[in-house]
Amino acid sequence: MTVTSEEVRVTDDPAVRASVFAHAARTLDVRIAGYTPNFLGLHNRKWTVHTDAGDLFLKCYHPKRYSLIDAARYEKIERSLKAQHDLHNNGVPCPAVKAAADGKPVHLTPEGHFYVAMQCAAGRTAKAGTVDPLRMYRLGQATGLMHRQLDRSLPRAGTGAEASRGWWPSLAAMQAEWRSNMEAAQRLPALDARLLAAMEKQGRILSGIDLSVFDGLKPGWAHWDYWVDNILFDEDQVTGLIDFDTVTFGYPEIDVARVLLSAALDTEAGELRTYAAEAFLDGYREHRIFPYNRLTLAFQLLWCREAHWWLQGAVQFKDAPPKRFSQELIWLTEQWETLEAQFADW
Repeated sequence: MTVTSEEVRVTDDPAVRASVFAHAARTLDVRIAGYTPNFLGLHNRKWTVHTDAGDLFLKCYHPKRYSLIDAARYEKIERSLKAQHDLHNNGVPCPAVKAAADGKPVHLTPEGHFYVAMQCAAGRTAKAGTVDPLRMYRLGQATGLMHRQLDRSLPRAGTGAEASRGWWPSLAAMQAEWRSNMEAAQRLPALDARLLAAMEKQGRILSGIDLSVFDGLKPGWAHWDYWVDNILFDEDQVTGLIDFDTVTFGYPEIDVARVLLSAALDTEAGELRTYAAEAFLDGYREHRIFPYNRLTLAFQLLWCREAHWWLQGAVQFKDAPPKRFSQELIWLTEQWETLEAQFADW
């Protein structure tokens, strides 16, 4: 998710492109007639490839982003891609993955470049904070179906109490990250006053937070990078949920909270757009249980995961996505004491 202005979004590399295209043409038995570069992510090279069998989306994994020579990382990416294809086959609006003859979804060129091929998803991304209620309702339906199907198609993570719970916030780690961010902020020549106030409040929250409030949540599989840049719409329909590389066994509530902030938080007005957020939850509940007192915990759990990423002084010098994430976490921090009162009946 993290994108910085210092880590420039990649440009094309003719040698890498030639290697990937030649291998894809042989492996998928297509003839490539042209391509359009799509370098909206960080490091990974992406192209829309025009072939005699229709358009395909190719993504070549950059070792700075995902080093697939690491067996654990490769296994996680492969699992995520297989899950994406299963979602597609079960009615979730996400692209079908084009596997090799042996069924493996990750391809490797003779030159050592790992890449994936999939159908092109139609549609466009929406501007953060502006998704209308009808689209939010449809997105809620797609998200609930996605979470339900992920839990059906993927096994629980490991054995034993800790392994079966999957990802879990660590108070010691959060406090250490906060201290590091505060020390770095003190070395900056200037710091936005609202950001500084949020960072100071973050420290106070961490000094009193009780993580046992999350004990009642049921772990499950989640997209784990669920924001507006990874969701495509066409008119009022959700046409593509994309970028499943980070599918994680943790808590689906993280996805719910993240997408609500990304799609429905009006940062200028400083409020969550009620009709849009409620429409999402209405759609979600058609496919998966989400208790009416759950949203506060979802927001708090997301805060535990993300606050140390986006409440740091360096964010003010970065580009649009990190600044937006920072605004969302500032808002969440400012609302901390009133979250339960605001969302108890959602």
